[in-house]
Amino acid sequence: MHQLTYDPIVDSQDLSPVRLLSPLRSPAPGHALVLVPYRGPAVTVEPGDEIPSARFGTYRKVFTVDTGDRRLVLSIPLLSRDATFAFQSTVGLTCQVIDPGEIVARGIHDMSGALFGHMRRMMRGVSRHYDIAEFHEAEAALNDAVRDFPGDTAIQLRNIHVELLVDADEAATSGRKYRDVVRETRLAGMRRQRHLDMMHEHGVEGLLAEIVEREGPQAALTWIEKAEAAERAELLKTFHMVLERGDADREPFEIAEAERDVMSRVLGGSTAPFGGTRGSRFRGSLASADPDHPAGKTADPARCTTGTTREAAPHPRTALGRVVPAEPSGPPDDEPLGGTGEPPPRRYDPRLRATAPEPEPAPAPPPPPETTPKVSRVRGARPGRTSPGGEGW
Repeated sequence: MHQLTYDPIVDSQDLSPVRLLSPLRSPAPGHALVLVPYRGPAVTVEPGDEIPSARFGTYRKVFTVDTGDRRLVLSIPLLSRDATFAFQSTVGLTCQVIDPGEIVARGIHDMSGALFGHMRRMMRGVSRHYDIAEFHEAEAALNDAVRDFPGDTAIQLRNIHVELLVDADEAATSGRKYRDVVRETRLAGMRRQRHLDMMHEHGVEGLLAEIVEREGPQAALTWIEKAEAAERAELLKTFHMVLERGDADREPFEIAEAERDVMSRVLGGSTAPFGGTRGSRFRGSLASADPDHPAGKTADPARCTTGTTREAAPHPRTALGRVVPAEPSGPPDDEPLGGTGEPPPRRYDPRLRATAPEPEPAPAPPPPPETTPKVSRVRGARPGRTSPGGEGW
């Protein structure tokens, strides 16, 4: 256990001029006597030295000074670069009185108090260059500064060591705050990774599921309605732009195709999450066993022929359903119009249609005279009458 301080002057006595029965004796090891005469400088007596005028003399007072090695510990606060923060330091050192007369002349009774001011001034000149976060660097610099400090003419200093301390309560509070920050950071990283996984796996629908979980279904529905309204406004703006900018630089079929595409987007399905909120969308049905024919959807008659069924080409599926291309509304320009009944009795020749109109069929020839019965041209004649030739009318 190190001492915090000590009094180097162990004892002091007043002396009488005549000391026949009590002469002055040499001090014990580790001590020294300081004899103060009535006139003149003080006399220092080391252990083993002969005391002049031990029984008679002009000494009026004697002091016993401790000259042994003492280990002291000083607690010195040191300001950092920021004046609002300070390093808490302890300085351990070994001190020894090398001039007892000087100690008596100064009247030093508190060794730590005598060293405190000078040590603090010297150490603050070093600590002010370091921030409170530069704990270890400041400690090393302080030890380098005081390692070779010898003391003064009366006190010799050795084995000086500076140690910077951390307050126990502050360390506990800081450690708790640090652990809380680390925990919150780790939890935030886990939440962020979970959201990224949901977006990679389910896209925007995954985030909507998170909104439903936190804020309820109404918040997710509001978000979908806003996205769908923004999409519809953009499509209508595009449609008006197509109608207004139908200049002569474009072919009529190009303008028609652009209008058809935009109208199919406006009146058809939405690209909003889960298909939007339009009532024309069929949502919520379960998928059928056949992936090519969703449940609740009938076959398209335009894709069937008489007596046979055309094999449906596979279409890519998305998160919103199956993508089905639009069927043509009529035959292509390079095919003739065909009937819906029986095939024509003769082969169709497109060259005749391109050169001249088809001629009308000739009327049937009249029957031979001998086989044609005579018919009266007079209507309303009475029956039973015959012609002069014997034939009835």
